[in-house]
Amino acid sequence: MVFEITLERMLVFFLILAVGFAAAKLRVIDEGYLPSLAKLITKILLPVMIFYSTCVSCTRQALFDNLAMVVLAAVFYALASLVLFLLARALRLPHDKDRVFQFCFIFGNTGFVGIPLLAAVFPETGLMYMMLVSIVDQLVFWTYGVWLATARDRQATRFSPRALVTPNTVAIALALVFVLADIPLSRLASLALGTINNATSALCMMYLGALVCFSDVGAALRRPELYVGIAVKMVALPVAAGRLLALTPLPGDLVSALVIIMALPVMTVVPLVASQNGHEGEYATGITVATLVASIATIPLAVLLAG
Repeated sequence: MVFEITLERMLVFFLILAVGFAAAKLRVIDEGYLPSLAKLITKILLPVMIFYSTCVSCTRQALFDNLAMVVLAAVFYALASLVLFLLARALRLPHDKDRVFQFCFIFGNTGFVGIPLLAAVFPETGLMYMMLVSIVDQLVFWTYGVWLATARDRQATRFSPRALVTPNTVAIALALVFVLADIPLSRLASLALGTINNATSALCMMYLGALVCFSDVGAALRRPELYVGIAVKMVALPVAAGRLLALTPLPGDLVSALVIIMALPVMTVVPLVASQNGHEGEYATGITVATLVASIATIPLAVLLAG
C-alpha cells in the first residue's frame, strides 16, 4: 500500500515538475526569479506546512511514542557519513570533489521533496516524522555539512549556533510548543495556514522543474560517482535499513517513512553552500539536479524493495 501511494505521488510530482520545466522553457518563469521563488518557499511556505500539519495531525502522546525517529535519524546520518567517506576514498575522487560528493549524498532534499511526499503518503504522521528527523538533520548539516563544503585551501568556516536558527527550525520549535502544551489553532488561523499549506507542494515541484530546465547537468552525467552515489545512498542503504528495521517492533509507517527520507535526492541548498564555501558549486548543482530526476524512479523502487 505504501509503495502504491509513493509511486502515485512521485508520478504526480513528476507531472507538476514537468509543468515547471515547461513554464521555464516558455520563459513564464525567468531564471532570475528562481532565487526569489526559493526564498518564498523556504522561508514561508515550507515552515507554514511544517507548523500547520504538525499542529493539526500530531498529539503529545504520538510525539512521545515516536521519539525513536530521532535516534534512528542520528544513526542514519552517522552510517551515511561513514559509507560516503569510504566511497569517496574508493573512487579516488580529487580534492575537493571528494568532500562535495559526500556533502551532496549525505543530505537529502527534506524540504522540497521530503515534506510534501511524507505529508501525502502519511497524512497523519508524516510531518511529525520529518520534524523529528529535522532536529538531527539541521544540526549535522550546519556543522559537518558546511565543513565538507569548505574547500581545503580556505580557512575552515567557524561554526556559529545562529546557523541553526532557520525558518524550518523555528517552525519545528513552535510546533513542538503547541503540541506539548496542547494549544489548539483557532478556526481562522487554521483556514489561513491550511490554504497556504495546500499550495506548497505544487510550488515546490514547479520550482524544481524550472531548476532542471536552467541547469547544465551534462558534466555531472559523465561522472561515474554520480551513479555509484545514487545506487548506494538512494537505493541500497534505504533498502537495507528498511529490511533490518522491519524485524523490530517499530511501527511499519515509521520504518517506511525513514526509508523514504533515506532515499531522498540531494538537498536543493547544497549547491549554494558549496559555491559559497569552495570551488565545486557547478559540480554540486549537476549532482543535485540529476538525483532529483532519478528519484522519481528510485524512491518508489527503494520503498518496494524494502517492503
